[in-house]
Amino acid sequence: MQQVNGVEGAAATVSAVPVTDNGDDPTTLPPEVIAKLREPLPPEAVSPNPQKPGLSVIKVIYVVERLNEVFGLNGWRVVNEVVESGRMVVVKGALKIPKYNIHIEQYGGNDNPDRGDAYKGACTDALSKCASYLGIGMDVYKGLHDDRLKNGSNPRANGSNGKTAAAPPRSGGSASPDSPARNTEPTGLTSRNMASRFSSMRSVLGAAAYADILGRYGYRDVTNIPSLEKAREVYRDLLDGFRERFGETMRALGADEYGKILRELRFSANVKLSPEQAVRVFNHMEETLNGAR
Repeated sequence: MQQVNGVEGAAATVSAVPVTDNGDDPTTLPPEVIAKLREPLPPEAVSPNPQKPGLSVIKVIYVVERLNEVFGLNGWRVVNEVVESGRMVVVKGALKIPKYNIHIEQYGGNDNPDRGDAYKGACTDALSKCASYLGIGMDVYKGLHDDRLKNGSNPRANGSNGKTAAAPPRSGGSASPDSPARNTEPTGLTSRNMASRFSSMRSVLGAAAYADILGRYGYRDVTNIPSLEKAREVYRDLLDGFRERFGETMRALGADEYGKILRELRFSANVKLSPEQAVRVFNHMEETLNGAR
């Protein structure tokens, strides 16, 4: 199970575990232990975050491996408490390392439709966040794996908070396909997230509409698109189609239900949704509408 990096939206609690042998003071971590914890994770441990463009995903097994390497198999443990079990499963995880009197608490969440995966994902999400306070994956949490920084794009330069990408659904209308503003609109599409984003558009638009849009450009599948720039042109049309469907579904659902879904998914009504976030909202809107029929 892969977990999304980032510690925004969850406050950590760090305290000392009751000491039995060494007095009442927390034990300070030796410099060599700190250095080992903060060593960069191997490249294969990190991949682009499919839900938050610009952020990265840490495979939790590498976090477990680092904890085992530093503290030993029996040197640490995690205690999880389920605090919410609705559409979004939320757990409070406590990472305990008795030798150094470390006790770190963090919250993790997951809304996977498979309930087993949702509980597992929430637990590993909490563990990854707890481990980040020890320095594990610190380079990832600092944003040093952000593709936008590597290609010279600064999300903060245009007023963005760096948590979401451009090209969210709009409530009404869209730029003309031939307008300069539309043609230069950033999509957040990269060679690494292209396959997953096109797949998401296919799932929400339907196979026929998806094939029609690609066919306008002479392509049968995303694998036939020869360049990233061409893919971005196609993707803009896919987004325009998605925006139409999103707006129609939102209006059919009503403002109150739409706001309820945003709250359940922990999205602010005042923040633009990334394409991945918008797909999640759209799927929940569809589920709500279908359940009401």
